[in-house]
Amino acid sequence: VIGIWFTALGISTMAFNLNGFNFNQSIIDSQGHVINTWADVLNRANLGFEVMHERNAHNFPLDLAAAEATPVALTAPVING
Repeated sequence: VIGIWFTALGISTMAFNLNGFNFNQSIIDSQGHVINTWADVLNRANLGFEVMHERNAHNFPLDLAAAEATPVALTAPVING
């Protein structure tokens, strides 16, 4: 039963691209300004490591755009109708 719950948790995590818990701003003062803590610094560092090491499906179009352009057809076909 526990395996089923962990499988469901893993599938929903990947479906929503949640690579872990993300607390962007830990502490906010009464005016809404962010008070940075060491937890925020560590969180940013961890997110940077995840971006470098865990490629995901959302980077797929960027991989296509980063490659050299290779021509598939040098001339367009002529249609006589």
